[in-house]
Amino acid sequence: MNKTTCDLKRSLGIVAGHHLAHGMMLLAILMLAQVAQATSYVTLNDGSLHVFPDSCISGMTSADGTLTFTALDGTTYSYSLEDVQSIGEQPSKELPTFTSYKFNNKYNYQVITDAEGTITDGEITATVLGIGKWLTASFTLSDAQAVASVAGQEQQSRVSRMSFASDKVYTVSYPGDEILLPDAEIGYRMQPYGRTYTVHVDFLTDNNEEVPTIHINTVGGEDISSKDYYLDAEIIINGRDIFPSMTDSVQIKGRGHNSWSSNPDAKNPYRLKFKNKVKPLGLTKGKSWVLLANNMSGSQLTNAIGMKAASLIGTVASNHIIPVDLYVNGVYKGSYNLTEKIGFSNNSIDLADESAATLLELDINFDEPVGQKFVAGSYGMPVNVHEPTFTDTTTVLTLNMVRNRYNKFIADLMNNNNPSAHVDVDHLARYLMLNELICNFEIFHPKSVWLYNENVLEDSSKFIFGPVWDFDWAFGYDYNRGYCSCNPSIDYYTIKPTMWQLQFMTDLRHIPEVSQRLYELWGELLANGIDELCDFCAEYYTYASPSLWRNRRYVGDYTDYEAQSQRYATWLRNRAQAMYEQMKVEVAPLGDFNLNGVVDIDDLTSLISYLLGATDAVTHESLADVNQDGAIDVSDISTMIDIMLKQ
Repeated sequence: MNKTTCDLKRSLGIVAGHHLAHGMMLLAILMLAQVAQATSYVTLNDGSLHVFPDSCISGMTSADGTLTFTALDGTTYSYSLEDVQSIGEQPSKELPTFTSYKFNNKYNYQVITDAEGTITDGEITATVLGIGKWLTASFTLSDAQAVASVAGQEQQSRVSRMSFASDKVYTVSYPGDEILLPDAEIGYRMQPYGRTYTVHVDFLTDNNEEVPTIHINTVGGEDISSKDYYLDAEIIINGRDIFPSMTDSVQIKGRGHNSWSSNPDAKNPYRLKFKNKVKPLGLTKGKSWVLLANNMSGSQLTNAIGMKAASLIGTVASNHIIPVDLYVNGVYKGSYNLTEKIGFSNNSIDLADESAATLLELDINFDEPVGQKFVAGSYGMPVNVHEPTFTDTTTVLTLNMVRNRYNKFIADLMNNNNPSAHVDVDHLARYLMLNELICNFEIFHPKSVWLYNENVLEDSSKFIFGPVWDFDWAFGYDYNRGYCSCNPSIDYYTIKPTMWQLQFMTDLRHIPEVSQRLYELWGELLANGIDELCDFCAEYYTYASPSLWRNRRYVGDYTDYEAQSQRYATWLRNRAQAMYEQMKVEVAPLGDFNLNGVVDIDDLTSLISYLLGATDAVTHESLADVNQDGAIDVSDISTMIDIMLKQ
């Protein structure tokens, strides 16, 4: 830009407070357009700043008191001179900045430890420990009025989530400040103007050649051959310079039902118990942990993807899954998952007061000792009481108290007598949705159905379903002995009609408030979670693959897990979409054939066409009997007209 233009812009100002005559303004603007071009900063009377780089405009004109910029694609942006405070070649105000930026594990299920970002000269770098590349950033800005955006979309600290598999460019700006920039889809458009920051995330798991190893050496080299008693042992965890390493004493025993074998050479699941709370691999401190064997052929991805889905759907206390290679007494046992043990503890269900709380498991393996279990009166439900231990003096509860409270809940459920007074509807909807998404039919047996109540003695304290657990037979495996191989649109509640506790789960599903909540949750998953879940299928496989290949040789599991991870992603996306479409029909008003939420003239036309013989005019006959008299006829037309008039 030449000196004449610079001096002109400085002297011009176009500041209303200077009372510069409109004629002089117009003359100056026209002169500015004729000399060497430069970026124009237009400050409006409301304080907002609009920026027009010369590389994006074909011209600037003024006529009849209006200032107009023309973008290279022909789009025009016009301003009344009365609304313009000034034009200059520099911003008229200081731009806001990031003052802090990090990934807090409180808002990121997969992040093991908080990752603080380093901010330098328009760049932010952070190193993240965890499996999966979708993250929620926590940040602060230099001004409470400022906003941060990515690709024109405002980002909310601790809320907004996106993939950081590639660098992300933020703009920190004041509301209303905009700049004309090219857009790949629509030519040119105004976008937020401010300071830009490129965020680069280094994922430690990208650097792995091996997953962590766990060596467990029992005292005297004794075989772990029982679920009934613990053996003393030493545990050595090698985090492979990615996860934290540790060495400690531990107790170990077998666990599981069908997955357990008394043969110590089998690939068995184990339970670990430490004397003090520990943080293996950096997870939240706890005394009790589980090593899942995933010993069914093809099951190595089930628990990891299932728990990821649970975290996205928001079920309570979703477990973390970290793949490890396990060695017992120096012998390689295969690829395992380290995860939390369900229970009342800060690394699982974390309650402020457990004295009147109970944790129940509905399971046909009715294996708690006498005095710690009961058969519910309605539905004949087998109920194991895992918490509290009634001989423990820290609880005020008795078995009868727990049994009576639970029986009241399911009796009202069976009789349709306000069951929502007993159960947390939101958590129940999330629990059922997760199991329906992954086609986990095990809850119909029932097996591994967990729920708890924070205070059995308070009527206002409701049963909360969760945490979810055990996905070896999920993803449709219980239906056709294949993972993600069944039709993704199958009806979860009718496809296996003979399962014992199907009625119990169906009754829970049809609590009226649950249906509406499920519709909302399926929509939220499609809008905000399904892309992350599908990406995770490949991300987890990539990280775990060295262990999966080693396990292949040990147990003879020749599954192509790379191809399976891709199949999971496709199947889950299709299933989520199918379930949402089904829910749209379920919650639609009678007569709403086009599923737009209201009964309108298009719906009326469809019904008339249907009655005249065009049977395909109504795609959902369940919505056609509008007056609910058991027949679809002309009387339904009258009912639809009444509905339309009252809307």
